Amino acid sequence: MNSGNYERCLSNRSVSASVASMQTIWYLMQLGLSLTAGALVAGFVGKQRWHRFTAISLDTVLYSLLFLMGVNTAQIPHIEQQIVQIGYDAIVSTILVIVGCLISSVFLGMIVRKRTSGSVHVRQGVSWERLKTPLLMIGIVILGGVVALSTSLFSWFSSSIITIVLYVLLFFVGMQMVQHEVNLRPLFTSPVMWLLPASTVIGTYLGALAIPLVTSYSVREALTLVSGFGWYSLSGVLISGLGDPQLGSVSFLSNLFRESASFILIPLFATFSRISFSAVSIAGATSMDVTLPLLKKSLGDTAVPLAITHGVIISLISPFLIPLWYG
Repeated sequence: MNSGNYERCLSNRSVSASVASMQTIWYLMQLGLSLTAGALVAGFVGKQRWHRFTAISLDTVLYSLLFLMGVNTAQIPHIEQQIVQIGYDAIVSTILVIVGCLISSVFLGMIVRKRTSGSVHVRQGVSWERLKTPLLMIGIVILGGVVALSTSLFSWFSSSIITIVLYVLLFFVGMQMVQHEVNLRPLFTSPVMWLLPASTVIGTYLGALAIPLVTSYSVREALTLVSGFGWYSLSGVLISGLGDPQLGSVSFLSNLFRESASFILIPLFATFSRISFSAVSIAGATSMDVTLPLLKKSLGDTAVPLAITHGVIISLISPFLIPLWYG
């Protein structure tokens, strides 16, 4: 590559990262407005009113979102062919990344458990009563995918609907946090607020380092394809735009699978106190939006700011890490 082409390539990557970063900031602002609006409404009508309405609405919208996520996954164009062609690489990378995040977050939990005891509500022990809800959620996601694949009932469906449902969800999350009078101060002063995103990045890249052992990808390519941290729409488009559509496709599917796996694993991980941080870590960038209501339901109200901060930090660095490793 001559110097002129090299400089143009660097310039294109810089522009791509900057545009993606601006879109991320605007998206974060919209999410914040949804949460703030819910909190303001709850404060206006009174903290002691509408508790039952908010709880029922939140559960209804949450289960609707889970079903629609199954539908959305099933309606990816030519998903069957994509899975056959590049699905192996995507599935393997997803599994390795999840294992890496599990290892790093468990290690983080061992370090900070005593200092953060009580700052994040976690489940203790496992019972059928606690497993019923996670299994129900898993079933709803699978049901959405099966219905979409086997019928034409959702031929009208657009992924933009998920964004609308998400804003409604966050509105009710904001209301419920005010109604429950959640004390967020201890969590904001906890070191885990900043250490968990670092743990997620380390765990993700730990898994990526193992990808070349079982695929044909180099270390650089492996680090590039996992740097979406579950944000599949960004990673697929950005990598393809940088000049590698095949790697972009694998990255798209890998990050999509990570998000889909989060809906299954978050409720399960949350039932074990020793790996509860992993429930947030595996969600990656989606902990601030798509998986936030699920994390709230699984870990409790006080986990919301942790999940949001984690997702925001991951989302802000992802547009810069992808071009960095690709280069």
